[in-house]
Amino acid sequence: MPAGTEHAHTYDVPAPRGIAVPADPVKAAALIRRRILFDFRLATMKAQSNTGPGISVTITLDPDGRPDVLIANARGLFELLGGQGFLLDPATGRCRLPESIRDPSEVGWRTNRAVRKLERLGFIVTTQLADGRTFRYSAQGHAAAAEKPAAGTPHTPRRSR
Repeated sequence: MPAGTEHAHTYDVPAPRGIAVPADPVKAAALIRRRILFDFRLATMKAQSNTGPGISVTITLDPDGRPDVLIANARGLFELLGGQGFLLDPATGRCRLPESIRDPSEVGWRTNRAVRKLERLGFIVTTQLADGRTFRYSAQGHAAAAEKPAAGTPHTPRRSR
């Protein structure tokens, strides 16, 4: 199942077809990539679109305030990569700003703009600061009360309405 989805979201999504592959791993990988991967990506997008609004997006800020975004939705990825100038790390599946953007004010501006856009699209955006505080953004675009969690206790404020 695609990340961020449940069994009910895949109910009407046709599964990619199966194929027989040769024993050679290189040839098998090439055959899978050529004949199945595209169908799997389409099925993944359909299942993710069935999830509707309220998909979680987690943004972790490092001590320098640079965002590291985890999102498992094609629409959200499209917005971050195409609309906000983020780059996708293929090894981790996380979105980050290019290293060429070093000015802290520009990093903050781009991060805030991405949060506002994702929130307007119906995503539930949770931002975790390097010091452990978390913020969850509501549909109205403001952060819920931010609190530092007690030692060893994860804390995310409830979403306000």
